[in-house]
Amino acid sequence: MRAIGFALAWLLVPLVGAAEPARFDYYLLALTVAPAFCEDAPPRKRNDPQCRALSDAAFKAMPLTLHGLWPNRQDRDHPQWCGGEKRVASCRMPAVRLPAETRIRLARAMPATADCLDRYQWAKHGRCAGLSEADYFTAAAALAERVNRALGPEIARHTGREVALATLRAALARRDPALLDAIGFDCRTPRTSERGKRRPMLREVRVVFERDPLTGAPGKPLPIAQAGMRHYNSGCPRERAYVDSPLD
Repeated sequence: MRAIGFALAWLLVPLVGAAEPARFDYYLLALTVAPAFCEDAPPRKRNDPQCRALSDAAFKAMPLTLHGLWPNRQDRDHPQWCGGEKRVASCRMPAVRLPAETRIRLARAMPATADCLDRYQWAKHGRCAGLSEADYFTAAAALAERVNRALGPEIARHTGREVALATLRAALARRDPALLDAIGFDCRTPRTSERGKRRPMLREVRVVFERDPLTGAPGKPLPIAQAGMRHYNSGCPRERAYVDSPLD
């Protein structure tokens, strides 16, 4: 009987440790335009591995890098830190456990894994989804690749100059029309010491996806209006965005 009891207790361990999903309504995929991000602070540009490694070839291969995939709520009370983690420096957080293939794919989509961004995103947002680490990051990388296929070539073509948001939206309509109404563009002026670069730049592209009711994973693109966003343009003057160059 003692052996049977021990076996039952052992079988219950995975169930006790299983992650329960938080209550949320949709996913928000945040993709960064790396040159604008790196330009935002001189120490970041000098010291962050992801910024030091940034090159023209790398940027053109994947103009939009993965920032995060966030479970969000309509009421804006978004779930965070669902595992009760301590908020310490990213590289002091536990490493995420991924199959080798997923880790390689994620490193391409999220160069900031060199700065332990994957650890931070999993602790702050990923656990709230109720998915395994492998499923969560596989989905995030796949979505980042999809948006890059649709939008990346147009962004890369305008490196070092302005592009009209209408041009970016036309590219979406041609290459992946399901994404058209699901995407918003965010422009910000970097806090750079270079006066000539203090101008609104395309900093992030944000994409809304349904939460699949059966699997809990990201589903179809969701119009941004259904996620409470008023407009696809956030901070881009005259509906135009400057695409910063990694070479400047």
